Amino acid sequence: MPVNLKARAASWLSRAVTRVLREDAVERRLWEIVNAPRGGEWPAPNIDAELARRAATQAAEYVERRMVQVPSFAWRFDLLEHALRRAGDGLVLEFGVEDGESINFIADRVKATVHGFDSFEGLPDPWVQGLERGAMSMGGRLPAVRRNVELHVGWFQDVLPGFVARHHEHVAFMHVDCDLYSSTRCVLDHLGERIVPGTVIQFDEYFNYPGWREHEFKAFREFVHDRRLRYDYLGYVRTGYSVAVVIR
Repeated sequence: MPVNLKARAASWLSRAVTRVLREDAVERRLWEIVNAPRGGEWPAPNIDAELARRAATQAAEYVERRMVQVPSFAWRFDLLEHALRRAGDGLVLEFGVEDGESINFIADRVKATVHGFDSFEGLPDPWVQGLERGAMSMGGRLPAVRRNVELHVGWFQDVLPGFVARHHEHVAFMHVDCDLYSSTRCVLDHLGERIVPGTVIQFDEYFNYPGWREHEFKAFREFVHDRRLRYDYLGYVRTGYSVAVVIR
């Protein structure tokens, strides 16, 4: 091969190798940006955001199958007001009182005594996304509540047997803000026969968060299956987690 042709070939090969190496470096850098924990100049994909997106997609698919005909609300208190209007006479209950905001909202809209149940010591067990036992604790401090509110302090399994023995009415309305599967199932099982056609239940964390199928949603589905109950959805919060149902 003539010297000048050989030189041109070597130069072309050098440029080609350089281009391949440069492209490979770019590809590796892009991979690091997308996949490496450090994320380079751009943040790595947010796993929590992706889990929230998937939970919202699952919830939307569930609404499309089961709730497309019912109203949606922007705020859980709008749904609460809507659900309360469907309730008849009987016991009015809230499980998970915390700072008293929702129980006072209910008490302002009903004439009956509103019974609130809470340990005020936080979650009895770990929940989702790092919320450990004791999270959302009030430190045993009781909130200020309306005159027609009666608080029952303690864990559900400890205070409900005595309450059920003293009160024989059926449940007209219950606000379930139990978060956990175990707590929700405990409440539903203790009330059992008091939950009848016409009972309205609003669940505060029914769906639309990572792991939603394993908690209030699951406990209610198991309960109605075991009791052979039927129910209709009354509404849901489109930017939150709450859902209301009525037993039929």
